[in-house]
Amino acid sequence: MQNATPLGTLAAGLISLIGFVLLVPNAQRLLAGGGPTPALVLAVLGVLLPAALVVIGYLLLRDDTTATHLPQIAGWAALGTALLVLILALISLSGVPLPLYAGATLLSVSTFAHVIIGVRDVQRIRAEELAIQREKLAVLNRLVRHNLRHEAQYLLGVESEVERADTPESRAELSERVRTIANRLSETHDTLNRSQEIIKGGDRSTTPIDVHHAVEDVVREYRATYPDATIAVDVPTEYRVSAGREFRTVLEELIENAIVYADGAPDVQVSATKSGRRIKPEVTDNGPGIPEPDRSVIAREVEIDQMTHAQGLGLWFVRWAMDAYDGEFGLDTDGNGTTVTLEVASP
Repeated sequence: MQNATPLGTLAAGLISLIGFVLLVPNAQRLLAGGGPTPALVLAVLGVLLPAALVVIGYLLLRDDTTATHLPQIAGWAALGTALLVLILALISLSGVPLPLYAGATLLSVSTFAHVIIGVRDVQRIRAEELAIQREKLAVLNRLVRHNLRHEAQYLLGVESEVERADTPESRAELSERVRTIANRLSETHDTLNRSQEIIKGGDRSTTPIDVHHAVEDVVREYRATYPDATIAVDVPTEYRVSAGREFRTVLEELIENAIVYADGAPDVQVSATKSGRRIKPEVTDNGPGIPEPDRSVIAREVEIDQMTHAQGLGLWFVRWAMDAYDGEFGLDTDGNGTTVTLEVASP
């Protein structure tokens, strides 16, 4: 019951309560005895199914797989009950007599069936979540191994030149190369830590974030760091999104990628539009574009394998951050640049 929430506990209680309420008329019918055999069989069924619902509510609460989705299952149960109550009410109003225990049995069948539908729906959702989880672990595993192997080869290359470095200039050059490798490893470590936090889940609380302010804050830093870069901003001041602390890091990853991988002088455009209750931030660059194998992997159009896993954690972090907050991630790229479009709910 570690994953159970107060709302989940209430949902499990609702399922069990429905079962208990539907059990009573049939239990009374059995205790009364007598009557035709079909009526007794119907009453027995009307006891077994509600009793199963009482037990199922408790078992679902105990099961960590379903505990986090209990409100959804309870919603299916309530839907099954409400629909048949409406039908039975129409039957009663039409003048067709229907014993109370028979109506309770029909309600039990409908509710039980909808609980099963809800459980299957949750299993489907859970399977999708596990598939994404496996994707994240596979990407981290392969990218970390690739990056470490790549940097190790650079270090070995530097090591082979150390003995031949007999002037202050050559030693300074080697020192700078080692510092560059160390910085890249440090950046990989930081991105890896952020990605692990996304994978683990943890605190998924959201707050209203001023998109214009967040963009301007990040852009100000990158204009200072990359004075040759042109970064245009077109984000209305009234836009807000419901997101967590990762949102700023998402902007940083996108803008930094747009600058670092630019062809010539970086030309970056950061904009945002609104569609209903969704805000769509967009970052466009003038880089060479993303290779098709990498683009198709990040877009989840093909499976990850040893040859196609995309080079770099930055865009994967952005993709996973959008997953964490039920957002959308779009990627449009060609030889003239790349546009990354996000879609996040507004408060």
